[in-house]
Amino acid sequence: MKQPIGLKLGYRTPFVKMDGPFQKLNTVDLSTRLVDEMLRKIDFDEKHIGHAVWGMVVPDPNIYSIAREVVLGTDLSNSVEAYSVSRACATSLQATTSAALYYQAFPEERSVTLAGGVESFSAARPILTKQAAKYFKSLALKGSFFEKLSRTLSIPFAKLLPVAPSAKEYSTGLTMGEHCELMVREFKVARARQDAFALRSHQNAARAREFISPLLIPIEGVNRDTIIRDNTSLEQLSKLKPAFDSDQGTITAGNASPFTDGASAIYVVGPALEAEVKPDARLIDFEYVGVDPASGLLMGPALAMLRVLKRHQLKWKDLDYLEIHEAFAGQVLSNVDAVNSLDYRKNKYGIEYDPGVLDEATINPWGSSISYGHPFGATGARMLLHAITYLKKYNKKRAMVTACTAGALAGACLVERS
Repeated sequence: MKQPIGLKLGYRTPFVKMDGPFQKLNTVDLSTRLVDEMLRKIDFDEKHIGHAVWGMVVPDPNIYSIAREVVLGTDLSNSVEAYSVSRACATSLQATTSAALYYQAFPEERSVTLAGGVESFSAARPILTKQAAKYFKSLALKGSFFEKLSRTLSIPFAKLLPVAPSAKEYSTGLTMGEHCELMVREFKVARARQDAFALRSHQNAARAREFISPLLIPIEGVNRDTIIRDNTSLEQLSKLKPAFDSDQGTITAGNASPFTDGASAIYVVGPALEAEVKPDARLIDFEYVGVDPASGLLMGPALAMLRVLKRHQLKWKDLDYLEIHEAFAGQVLSNVDAVNSLDYRKNKYGIEYDPGVLDEATINPWGSSISYGHPFGATGARMLLHAITYLKKYNKKRAMVTACTAGALAGACLVERS
């Protein structure tokens, strides 16, 4: 980036499992409750908020622009312009970097952008089969009652029943979990190593509760993340059955992130306004990449991070905080093994730069998505909030966060405190 762009801490809701305490709230409900409470806590003039960039991933046919609904449904001025984004699991990273790019283009603008995202798996709706969709559209056509009744009776009842949204990649026909199973076989990541990594995620998140707590806006009487398992053990994790391959699989509900409800937000500060709205950190650089699904659908984070490190001639040891989003423990560990392999870096990623050895024990010091949960649209902003809070607490300088996404994409952000 030509100019670092200021980031100011926002807030997030607690993260809870699908069909849990937030099951009656949709994405607009979660977003507007969060933002209204943020406005009550704001320590700068609300009139400085001129833009909103907000994202969600799972479609809702009744919500055409989640970003604009956030504005119209809260105490924000209706003059705040807004647009929605979606980059699967990196959606609110995209919201943040899109806002940053705006201020790159217009550094003279004196405004703040509200950037964030949301997901409500509890509110996700079943979808219609093609036959059912065709039938219901036909009801809007001209015709007598008896003609419409005849069309109805001509379709088998089972074809009118809704089905669950598919978790499979459209391009490959495999789920993320199935793709990850292929990755861990390639890198020979043992089940025990995955479970140990998942356990550490929960332990690290449990230790960080008191530091994360000030970031949380209570919703529906919930004032803490409910997915963190403070008392789990390797023995308990080892007893769980494989979720995607019953014969040879190593990925389980215990070493994967669960479907989650939640919302997160951060403020992006225009350079011209920094004297009045002091940033907590600055976005130094970011990278989005695509990889070949056949080489590993979730292998993008390694490439994104390596490109950023190379541009800034940084080593892993130069990072005070590193969070790699845990879609699965096996996905994180496969990426770790990839960056630590000279052959893989050179032949798969085309990068000969050597950032040193990445120690997996240093990753995710405050846990990640296995322990907190993973509301797709909210995880990116959650990661940034945690990274900046960590840097402030320990008076450290530099953090990187990265996330794999559906479609064999990934993103990474480099953040620094002055």
